Amino acid sequence: MTTLLPPLQARPSRRIDRSVLSVRIAYAATAATHLIMLRRALGPDEGGFLVVARHWGDAGPYLYGPTWVDRPPGLIGLFSVADQLGPWGVRLTMVALSVTLVSLAANTARLVGGRAAAPWAAWTAFALGSSVLLQAEQLNGEYAAATCVSASMILILLALKQWRDPMWGRRVLVAVGAGAAAAAAVAMKQNFLDAFVFVAVLLGGTALVDRSARRRVANLAAGFSVGAGLVLTTMLLWSRDHGGPKALMFALFGFRARAAELMQQGSWDAPDKRMWELLALSLGSGLLVLAAHLIWQGRASLRTQNPLAWALAATATFEFVSLIAGANFWPHYALAFIPVVALSAGLAARRSRRGWAGTQWIVATMAVATAVISPIAAVANGPGEAWTIGSWVRQSSAATDSIVVTYTHPNVIAASGLRPAYPYLWSLPARTLDPHLTTLTGTLDDPDGPTWVVMWDHPQSWQLNRHRQLQKSLREHYRMVAHVCRHPVWLRSDVTRALAPLPTDCGGGAL
Repeated sequence: MTTLLPPLQARPSRRIDRSVLSVRIAYAATAATHLIMLRRALGPDEGGFLVVARHWGDAGPYLYGPTWVDRPPGLIGLFSVADQLGPWGVRLTMVALSVTLVSLAANTARLVGGRAAAPWAAWTAFALGSSVLLQAEQLNGEYAAATCVSASMILILLALKQWRDPMWGRRVLVAVGAGAAAAAAVAMKQNFLDAFVFVAVLLGGTALVDRSARRRVANLAAGFSVGAGLVLTTMLLWSRDHGGPKALMFALFGFRARAAELMQQGSWDAPDKRMWELLALSLGSGLLVLAAHLIWQGRASLRTQNPLAWALAATATFEFVSLIAGANFWPHYALAFIPVVALSAGLAARRSRRGWAGTQWIVATMAVATAVISPIAAVANGPGEAWTIGSWVRQSSAATDSIVVTYTHPNVIAASGLRPAYPYLWSLPARTLDPHLTTLTGTLDDPDGPTWVVMWDHPQSWQLNRHRQLQKSLREHYRMVAHVCRHPVWLRSDVTRALAPLPTDCGGGAL
């Protein structure tokens, strides 16, 4: 096993050495950077997930009651917990997650590379996990899943490090935890099989290198499988009271297949544009530069009997293929690389490794850039139009009112605090599951239809409104009462509300 993990480090002295101090500063920098973003308005995905979480206990025909989203229940549960923490709960949850991610990166690097590796892994995780260029200030499935992947990695490596522990049940129990963390990543974002790939290659490679270890590897694999199975079974059991396993499987996988067919029939201009933007942002954040450097520096390790190097390379390859196959290229998709890149950078930055100075220079530059750019962006950006519109509706509404926003930006709904009246809060579900707007127009035509309608996207967007059926429903049942931040706001015709003063910071005007 000496090819995989170094021997246990001797207990350090009570005197804090530079590596420990550096890691602690990385923790503080991470917490401070995310705390600066505390009052930043929620992004569209954050707002949408929060709306789903607030109402998933309400009666309704969908997996999450009255609303529908193609995400697993672990993520919605996380937002439900965040919502209980108050108006800043989402941001406070991000503070906790970000510090946890940096801590896991540092401790994993220390476990397999010694104290010298920990600071560089920590600062890499800080640089990427706090970068506004990668939308790391927002709570999303990718960030939560990456944290779970990091937890799974350190637990399985710890189980291997306890190889000669006479209490074999202890290391199997740690492997059970690794499996649970790996499955928890899937419960946050369904395509995050990263930890499964990492563990499969790590354990398979260990058995290949050391034939005498195969039985013990099998024990760890069994423990890992039990842990993963427990979490996945829990998710399936939960679905029995929320539309059934079939509804869960469609939300997580079936919908994606149908949406992919829809995207192939449409224009690829937007995905192509986002792909080039992602490349530019990955370059600006330093991720692309560091990844290229690590690939070049670590190429020789793949030719040695080093299961850890194989596992890191296989996981990074899987993440890259998954990113390309998804064909969406949103900036936060790059967050998936943090666990692997941070650990690889920590190991490569040790002075015993060829090219260590280059690794340290790149990581230091990335950390400084994030420490400067992210706080400036947090202070410079205002609350945004979505928050302003939602706040105006909240001030003008009654507690029993409901709202529809077409066809995107559910953060308007989150800011309004009102009940969503239409199940599809994002454009892709609407385009895939309500392509003729039958559900939307039926909702507007219902005598108990939504109180408010905010027109965010043009009615003809994505050719959803070819027969102008949306305008017909609005004319019959609603009246336009204001333009808030240049977006028309409609109020149901049989309802009277005292309208709040229009905001002056984004050009509203009464009608």
